Amino acid sequence: MVAINVLAGRFSLGDWKNFWEISGGGTDVIVAQDVNQRAVAAFSVRALGTTIIINRTGQVVYRDGIATPYQTLRAEVDKAL
Repeated sequence: MVAINVLAGRFSLGDWKNFWEISGGGTDVIVAQDVNQRAVAAFSVRALGTTIIINRTGQVVYRDGIATPYQTLRAEVDKAL
């Protein structure tokens, strides 16, 4: 799993990692930043907290517009594998 900070101008990668950890995110998650807003554009992200899960063939298999609990994320990723 990759958690992408789309507010790179406001939060450093360290801030994002800390936020992710204190908000109950799993430790098996890679944290990254979308400095150029490419992921935002590619996946038409319109709200903070958007969750998108892409399977191995590149198909979006899960999408929501909220901050998804880690347990839900883990279950949806497991289904996509």
